[in-house]
Amino acid sequence: MKLTVAIPSYRRPEELRRALQALDIQDLRVDEVIVVAREDDMATHEVVQKFPLALPLRLEYVERPGMVEAVNRALDQATGDVIALTDDDAAPHLDWAGKIVQAFETEPDLAGLGGRDRILRGNGERDEADAPVVGMVRWYGRVLGNHHRGVGPRRDVDALKGVNMSFRRAALGKLRMDPRLRGTGAQWHCDLKLCLELRAQGKRLAYDPSIVVDHFPAPRFDEDQRDAFNALAYENQIHNLTLALLEYLRPVGRMILIPYALLIGLGNGYCGLLKGLLYCPKIGVQAAWQKTAASTRGICAAWKTCRTSKKRSGNGEQER
Repeated sequence: MKLTVAIPSYRRPEELRRALQALDIQDLRVDEVIVVAREDDMATHEVVQKFPLALPLRLEYVERPGMVEAVNRALDQATGDVIALTDDDAAPHLDWAGKIVQAFETEPDLAGLGGRDRILRGNGERDEADAPVVGMVRWYGRVLGNHHRGVGPRRDVDALKGVNMSFRRAALGKLRMDPRLRGTGAQWHCDLKLCLELRAQGKRLAYDPSIVVDHFPAPRFDEDQRDAFNALAYENQIHNLTLALLEYLRPVGRMILIPYALLIGLGNGYCGLLKGLLYCPKIGVQAAWQKTAASTRGICAAWKTCRTSKKRSGNGEQER
């Protein structure tokens, strides 16, 4: 079984070099490595061009920014039976490739497989709190991630995390990441959207916490910064999450989703009206209002995106 590894990368040459070095020393040789970069990102080009020839490595280019375009380019160009996706700021463990291939060889009904990303902070500390529930979507829209904290045996899940997820190419078929998703860099929840589309087709995804990458969260070069609030990035995140859920949940769940999102917020990190009121004493009225307003805009925009796509589809136009 042939394994392709795809790495979207942008302006993080040292991190990319570390990721490639980790792939170069895998216990099981990787058959193909595709780095996807923007055409003007010369630092990334140089890392790939100068990397030792032992690794079966090539560079693919994209003109448009964002994770969606980069991943789709890799999926289109990959030749492996299994396509593994990871980030340029991650380093797979030595047995990563071997465990992925073994799982797909022994479980013919497996469409997608994810693993744990051990998050390493700048001070060297690890986020090691255990979480027995990983990658599940509740019927009313609450998403439980926890991929970086998962423990226990391999089990079936609804969603995988982009830094450490693999797919059987035959199971993906022509399915790609959704170009309607917003953002110019990380494009949050693009991995969730792809996974839920596979689940909607009845295909099986699994999570195995023994398949590990070390994740060193690196700076981003768009509006979505890790340690600073940006209203546009926040709105885009919520648009993408709401759209993914609107197009996946059953009718009862969809009926509850929008009121729940507007009042409470989708997940712990997002702010509905009631949560915004609770935030006021903690972060101040202005900051709480900014979060609540951006959340509301994102939810409404996702509803509009969903409705517009349905109308186009109903008129016989291609939805994507």
